[in-house]
Amino acid sequence: MFSDRLLSVFEMMASRERRGVEREVLCAVAAEITGVDAAAIALAADELPMTKFCTSDLLAGSLVDLEITVGEGPGTKTLATDAIVSEPDLAATTESGWMFYTPQALATGARSVFGFPVRIGMIRLGVLCLYGLEPGDLSNEQLSDALLMASVVGRGIVALQAGAPPHTLANELQREATFDFSVHQAAGMIAVQASLSIANALVTLRMHAFSTTKSLAHISSQIISRDLRFDATSQEWIGEN
Repeated sequence: MFSDRLLSVFEMMASRERRGVEREVLCAVAAEITGVDAAAIALAADELPMTKFCTSDLLAGSLVDLEITVGEGPGTKTLATDAIVSEPDLAATTESGWMFYTPQALATGARSVFGFPVRIGMIRLGVLCLYGLEPGDLSNEQLSDALLMASVVGRGIVALQAGAPPHTLANELQREATFDFSVHQAAGMIAVQASLSIANALVTLRMHAFSTTKSLAHISSQIISRDLRFDATSQEWIGEN
C-alpha cells in the first residue's frame, strides 16, 4: 500500500513536470494526493523566519503570506511544536488562540487547516500546510498520505540542496524560496528608531502590516527606502502606507 501511494506521488509529479509546471509541482501534488483544496510548503531554519517555498494556488499563497505577516497559524505552530497541527473548523474552534490569523483565514474562504513537519532525520527543513474550504478533519487515509508527502517534500528539498557548497543554499532553493532578509533589516531600523528590542520591533512591524492590510515585505521595503518610519515620541507611523 505504501509503495503504491509513493508510486502515485511520483507519477503525479512526473505528469505535472511534463506539462511544464515545475515551480509548484510539490505543492500541487500535495493537494492532489491528500484530496484537500490547497497546499503550501514553507521553509524554516533556526536562524531564519518561516518563508514561502511554493503554493498550489492563490488561496494557499494568501494563507502563507498571512501567516508570515501575523506570526501565527498552523505552519508557525507546527514549527514551534514539531508536531502535526489540526484545526478542522476554524469557525468553531477557540483552542488555537490565533487571534489575528483565524478571522483573516476565514475571510479568504479557508475553514480547515493542517500543518505537518518536514524533516530529514533530526534536521528540520520546514512545514507542509494543507487547507480545506469546508470544515472537517482529515481521514486516516488523508493523514497517511500527508505524512508520506511531507517525507517526499523533505527529500525533494535535500535533492535541491545536494550540489550546494556547505553552509550555502543551492541555486534552485534560492530561486524557489523567498528568503526576505529585508524584514529583518526593517526590524533592525525600527528597533533603533523606537528603542525597541529586535523581537518587539518585529512584532510592531507585523502589527502595522496587519492593520494596513499590506504585506510584510511591502512595509519592510518602505522602511528600508525611508518612505516610512516609526516616531518614538508620538508612537505613530510617519510616511506613506
